[in-house]
Amino acid sequence: MILATAIILIIILILACILVVPFNIYLNLTNHGFKVDGYFKITWMKIKLVKREIKSEKTPKDIKKEGKIEEKNKELNLKKITRIISLFWESLPHIIKIFKAFLKSVKIEQIYIRAIIGLGSPVDTVKTCGHLWSLEALLKVFPYINLLIEPDFQKEMIETEITLKIKLRLFWIIFESLRAIAKKPVRSLLNELRKMR
Repeated sequence: MILATAIILIIILILACILVVPFNIYLNLTNHGFKVDGYFKITWMKIKLVKREIKSEKTPKDIKKEGKIEEKNKELNLKKITRIISLFWESLPHIIKIFKAFLKSVKIEQIYIRAIIGLGSPVDTVKTCGHLWSLEALLKVFPYINLLIEPDFQKEMIETEITLKIKLRLFWIIFESLRAIAKKPVRSLLNELRKMR
């Protein structure tokens, strides 16, 4: 009996830690032309949970192919779409609560954006960089945002590097999600969306 109680208490303690102690999410992306590289990492209490490398090299031909809309074999029923929209509106107050809980649970630690812009014409490059430098000055209000714009007058190019660091606590998100799932319109909406797969 004592052992079972101890195990239950340990499980509750672990769950409480998972819900209260924030997850650290780190995303880094760089692009050179059509090549995108970077990595995504999630840590919790300095324990590395997920680390994924992001690699993609696309040619303009690939992008054109992706841009073509593929015909779907399954046609969506108008009644189904109407029902989903109706259920969405009924569920909206609960969805808004989840969204607010998400905003409350996220703490942005750093947004770093570095861009090198060259538009071929020095005049166009200066104009574009001028607008972005104005934005850079406005963003100084937020200490966690760092925007750095560099012009390149020699080549036609756009290269960017983006780094994002955030902390995410799950407690309020899970709490509001469970409350929402307890409501019939939300459950019905999820069932309808599941059927559409």
